[in-house]
Amino acid sequence: MTSAIVVGTLVRKNPNTWEPNAFDSWGRGQGVGEVVEPPFDISDLDMVDVIWPSGRCFEKISGLLVADQEHEQ
Repeated sequence: MTSAIVVGTLVRKNPNTWEPNAFDSWGRGQGVGEVVEPPFDISDLDMVDVIWPSGRCFEKISGLLVADQEHEQ
């Protein structure tokens, strides 16, 4: 069962589908991030805007999992 990933959802990277890029070096995908309202419309993309503890980045929804709040904090 998949949960919807919308603004306000806490997420973590999905180790099975995560696509590394140059931003991983500053902490992208580490810990728990929060999906926030993007600065422009991205509804036509399969992406969301995530604030990670080390910064903000657009992420493919397929590379994310909903964070288990009880075990992730």
